[in-house]
Amino acid sequence: MYKLNKFIFDEPTKIICGQGSISDLAAEIKRLGANSAVVVCDGGIVKAGVADIVMNAAKEADGVSVSLFDKIIPNPLDTTIDEGFEFAKSKNADLIIGVGGGSAMDSAKGIALLMTNGGKTRDYLMDGKVVDKRIAANILIPTTAGTGSEVTRTVVATDSLTKFKDGFKYGDTMFADVAILDPILMTNLPAPVLAACAMDALTHAIESYITWKSNPVTDALNEGAIRLIAENIRTAYSRPEDMDAKEALLLASCITGIAFDQAGLGLAHCMGHPMGGLFNVPHGVACAMALPVTMNFNKIACIDKMAKIADMLGADTTGMVKREAAEAAIETVYEMMEDLNLPMTLREVGIDDEDIPALTKDAMGFPGMRGANPRIATADDVEALYFELL
Repeated sequence: MYKLNKFIFDEPTKIICGQGSISDLAAEIKRLGANSAVVVCDGGIVKAGVADIVMNAAKEADGVSVSLFDKIIPNPLDTTIDEGFEFAKSKNADLIIGVGGGSAMDSAKGIALLMTNGGKTRDYLMDGKVVDKRIAANILIPTTAGTGSEVTRTVVATDSLTKFKDGFKYGDTMFADVAILDPILMTNLPAPVLAACAMDALTHAIESYITWKSNPVTDALNEGAIRLIAENIRTAYSRPEDMDAKEALLLASCITGIAFDQAGLGLAHCMGHPMGGLFNVPHGVACAMALPVTMNFNKIACIDKMAKIADMLGADTTGMVKREAAEAAIETVYEMMEDLNLPMTLREVGIDDEDIPALTKDAMGFPGMRGANPRIATADDVEALYFELL
């Protein structure tokens, strides 16, 4: 018998999507009533010329000063966000524009948070301080088609003292005001970065599709996202001039960002975060590595959905029973990773046997994600999965 559990779905971010949509930035800045904007990004965005494109588009808003903070690093530290906040204060900023991947967009949200709530990032990241005021006006512009940070209410950062990487989120106070999805800004994105980020989006879509917190709305979103990624990831990787394929990945990342913000994530992200926090493995690479082994672990608890995932990924499941189809889904993920030349073992990213206890300890430090996972996972289970990845 069909039974629907009660759920709440909320997504207040305005989404503008399409090739050339960066031209809408000035109008959105004026609509938000800003006087001083800070563009937050990393050095790679500057070198690729994307920062100049965004800065010039923002300067089309008459009477608005625009400044650049380009010190964001992969797996950003709490102290990096604090430094960005001090820079924003020095510019009397009332709008933050985050440009880049998840590190830049999460940092932008973190800076906007401190602008209205005060304190230090570590207060919220490690000490559990509640975000009780709406964060400052912010516009997020993804350039990697992976994290979905532009539509989530989460800030992820690494604690500079413990190297523990975690996220924090509070109700409707931490959403971006606007997300602009323009694949033209992905023109110079290196193929390995595109591959890793798109696999992060696929991990989001699959994990939030099988969590026990999923609902019909998030399911519909994730089904669409999985299909979009499967149909376009190889084209975007091998033909960097194909803006349609890149736009599809941007949209898929955004769609599943909306979904996982509501339905949560699972064991692959529990395992991936410590790989980034302790060993600075790129987030998309870490999650991609953990995805197939956690799918295999979880399949007993969500066999129906796992079988459907195989079809969404394009596997031929004709004549298969559900278990066979679920295993085909896992195999298809492995094939995708191989086609994209992504690392598939821990040793390939500099992690060895002796590192697994520390990884396991930190992976168990995400009760929210572990709690949403369809199958209960003990520390012994997680340790065994890490050893399977060696």
